[in-house]
Amino acid sequence: MFLLYRKDSVILSKDYKIIFGAGATGLSCARYFESEGVSYVVVDDNPSPLARKALDTINPHIPFCKTNAKMILGASEIVVSPGVALSKPCLVEAKKQGIPITGDVAMFGRLADAPMVAITGSNGKSTVTAMLGHVAACERKGVSVGGNIGKPCLDLLSKSAKLYILELSSFQLELATNLPLLASVVLNLSPDHLDRYNSLDHYYGVKGNVYQNCKTAILNRQLQRKYAIPKDSSSISFGLDKPPAASDFGLADRVICRGRTPLILKEDLPIGGEHNVLNCMATLALGEAIGLEMTAMLENIKTFEGLPHRCELVKKTNGITFYNDSKATNVSSCVAAIESFAQKQNIILLLGGVSKSNDFSDLKLPVNTFVKKAIVFGESAEEISTTLDGLCDLTRAKTLAGAFTQAIHSAKSNDIVLLSPACASFDMFEDYRARGNAFKALVHRYSL
Repeated sequence: MFLLYRKDSVILSKDYKIIFGAGATGLSCARYFESEGVSYVVVDDNPSPLARKALDTINPHIPFCKTNAKMILGASEIVVSPGVALSKPCLVEAKKQGIPITGDVAMFGRLADAPMVAITGSNGKSTVTAMLGHVAACERKGVSVGGNIGKPCLDLLSKSAKLYILELSSFQLELATNLPLLASVVLNLSPDHLDRYNSLDHYYGVKGNVYQNCKTAILNRQLQRKYAIPKDSSSISFGLDKPPAASDFGLADRVICRGRTPLILKEDLPIGGEHNVLNCMATLALGEAIGLEMTAMLENIKTFEGLPHRCELVKKTNGITFYNDSKATNVSSCVAAIESFAQKQNIILLLGGVSKSNDFSDLKLPVNTFVKKAIVFGESAEEISTTLDGLCDLTRAKTLAGAFTQAIHSAKSNDIVLLSPACASFDMFEDYRARGNAFKALVHRYSL
C-alpha cells in the first residue's frame, strides 16, 4: 500500500495523524500520541539511524515511511516538525484541502496548564532562556525550561509544572501564532534563514508571532522593526540607552537601571559582551513581568555560568586563550563574539560552513579592526574569502582540524583563537554541538 520502512506495520485506524519529521520534535510528538492512544504515522525522507532506533523504543510497530502524498492527504491532522518547510508541495496541497496542519508548540499551547514565557530572536535566545530558567528556579519550584533548547515542548508537559520557559525559533513560530503567554520577547533581529524565507520581512514577521496573545510584551528599543502589541497587553522595554520610563530597563554610566533605580554594574554580570548586557536586561524584564523578586534576581543572575558553545572559554594554555562559539550560525552572532573580545588585533578567527544565504559583508569592519588572522573552511569558504579578502591575513583549510592546526602555528602569547563560524555546521558535522565538541577536543589534545 505505502513504501514503509517497517514491513510489519499497519495503519491501526482510518482516522490517523501524520508526524512529519523524525527528529527530536517528531519523537516527542510520537511519545505524546502513544500516551494518548492516538493512531499516527511518522514520515521522514532521510531518517537517521538514531531516530529509527528511538522510534523503536516508543513503538516498534508504528508505520514509518518516506513522503507519500496519498498517505499525507488521508490524514486527519499533520504535525510538522520545525525543520520541515511548510512550502513542501504535499503540505501546500494538504492546506488547500483543509487538512489541519500544526506543530508541537501550538499543541503545547493548547495543552499546558501552567503559565508560559516565550523567548525568540535571531541571537541570544538560548542564553536568555537558560538565564531566566536559572533565576526562576532559584526562587520557585516547578520551573520547566525547553522548546528549542533542551527538551521539546511536549516532553515538558507535567501536572507539577508551575511555569514553562520556552525558547522558540522562527520555524516553530510559523505554526504557533496565538500562544497564550504570560510574557514574551523578540530579543533582536538580523538576517538569517534566508534559505527558508522569501524575504527578511517574512522572517522578521514570523518572529512577531510571540506577541499575538501575550500579557506583557518585552520590547528591545534598538529594534528597527516595530511589532503590534495587543491592546490589553502591557509592555516593558530594554536597551543600551537610558530607560525612558520607570518600568523600563537601560544603561547609565555602565550601570543597568530600571527607570532611575540602579541595579547592577556591567562588570558584575556573569557573561561578557554588549550583547550579553542586553540579554541580562531582557532576563530581568521577563522576570519582573512574571513576578520574580528583583533583589533575588540580581543575586542569582551572578551565579549563571553561561551555556556550552556560546563564547565558551575552553582553555588558556601557553598564553593563548581558546573560545568555542560554535552556536554562532549567522553573521550577526559572529560579529557579537568578535566585539566581545575586542581589545586589539589579537583574534585568530575560525569560520565557515553552510552559509544559509548569509551576507558576510557585515564581518568586514570587525574583522579589519580586531582580527589578526582568519582561517576559513567548509562549503562557504570561497564566498567568505572573497568577502574578506585584503582585510586581514586570510587562509583556507579543508577541515576544522586543518584550520585549528594553522591557528596554532600563527598564535602567540595573548592571542585569542575563536571558533565563531557564522555558518551552519551541516556540511561537516551533525550540528553545532558536534562542531563545538570537535573544536574542544582539538584544544585539549593540543594542551596535553
